[in-house]
Amino acid sequence: MPESSPSAHKTDKHRLWLLRSIFLSALAIYGGTWLGYYLFSRGLDPVSGTIAKALINWDAKWYVDIATHGYSYIPHADFGQNIIFFPLYPALCKGLSFILPFNIPAIGIGLALFFGLLSVLLFQRLAKDWLKPDSAAFATLSYALYPAAAFFISVYPTSLMNCLAIATLIALRQQRPFQAAFWAGIGTASGPLMVFFAFGIWLVLLGRVWADRQNLVLISLFKGLSLGIIACSGLGVFMAYQWYLFQTPFAFVVAHGPYIGHLSPLDKLRNIVELFPLWGGDYTPLVHALLLEPTVLSPARSVYFFMNALILLGNFFALGILWWKRQWALLVISIPLVFAYLWFQGAAQGPVSTYRLLYVNLPLFLAAGWIYQSSVRKTWVLPFLGAEMAALVLQAAFFISGHWAF
Repeated sequence: MPESSPSAHKTDKHRLWLLRSIFLSALAIYGGTWLGYYLFSRGLDPVSGTIAKALINWDAKWYVDIATHGYSYIPHADFGQNIIFFPLYPALCKGLSFILPFNIPAIGIGLALFFGLLSVLLFQRLAKDWLKPDSAAFATLSYALYPAAAFFISVYPTSLMNCLAIATLIALRQQRPFQAAFWAGIGTASGPLMVFFAFGIWLVLLGRVWADRQNLVLISLFKGLSLGIIACSGLGVFMAYQWYLFQTPFAFVVAHGPYIGHLSPLDKLRNIVELFPLWGGDYTPLVHALLLEPTVLSPARSVYFFMNALILLGNFFALGILWWKRQWALLVISIPLVFAYLWFQGAAQGPVSTYRLLYVNLPLFLAAGWIYQSSVRKTWVLPFLGAEMAALVLQAAFFISGHWAF
C-alpha cells in the first residue's frame, strides 16, 4: 500500500486539533452547565425550571422579548428598555420562527450553537492566514476554550458577532475590500461595539484605497466613501427603523443612558484610571468558586470584575504583540475597538463583559499563536489551556446558576 504523504499527515493532524478543540469546548461548556445547575447555590437572578429555561437569563431575556414582542421605547425613561439591544440576532430568531416548528428561545439557542461552531471553523481559517499551521491549530484551540464560549448555548448574539468579525478579517486578509465592508456592515446591526470594529475596518480599507490610487483622486474618494457606507449599513438600517417607529434615529442612544448611568467625561476618565469598581471588592467568593463551594448571592466584584480586568490587560498585551509583529491593519482595527469599550462601557460599569465580547479579543488568540510559534519550549501550553478550560467551566456554571456572568 502507498505511504501517506507528509502533507496528508499534517492535514490529518490539524483536523484532529480542530476536532479536539470542538470536543473540549463542548465538554467544558456542558460540564460547567451541569455543575452549576445541580451543585452551585442559586445566585442573584436564577431562572427556575429546566436547564433550557435557566439558559434564558440576563441579556438573553431582552433578546427573546424583542424577537417575541418587538421594540418599545419611552423617551427619557429612567429604566432599561429593549431598544438598546441591536436587531440582527432577534430578527433572525423571529424570521426562523415563521418556518421552524420551535419556539423563539429554542431557535435562539440553536442559532447560538450553530454560529458558535461556525466561528471555530472560521477562526481556524483566519489563523491559518496569519500563522504557521501548528500555531494556527493552537490559536484555534485557545479560541474554542475561551470562557465566553459558554454564551454559545444561550440566546446571545456573541457567536453571530464573532462569525461576522472573523469573516470580515478573512476578507480583509484576502484583499477583498467590498466583501470586508459587507460583513462589517451586517455586523453593525448586531451590537454597538461592532460599529467601532467596522470603523476600524473602514480606516484600513480607506488607507489601502488611497495607497493604490493612480492619480484618480475622485474615483478613489468615491470608492472610499462607498466602502464607508457599506461598512455602516446595518447601523443605518437600524437608525432608519427607529426613525420610522419612534420618530428619532437615536432612541437606542438616549435609552442607553439610564441603563449604564449618566456620567461626565471626567467621571468616566476617573473610573477608567481607577478600574472602577475593581478595587475594594470582596474576593472571598472567588476562592469559594475555585474550591467548588457555595458562593454568596452575587460574586460580581470578585470573579466578575477580577477576571474581566485580567482579560482587559490581556488586550493591551495583545496590542503590544501586534506592534511587535508589525500587524498594522489589526492594530488600526483593535485600538479604536478596545478604547471604545473602555469609554462607553468600562468607564460606566467597570471591566465587564470582556469575556463575552470575543470580537474585542480576537487579537488575543492570534497573539497566543505568535507566542506559541516563537517559543522553543512549550511547557506553558498545558497550564495555559487548563486555566482557560477551568474558567470556561466556571463561566458556564455561574451563568446557569443565576450568578452574574463574567
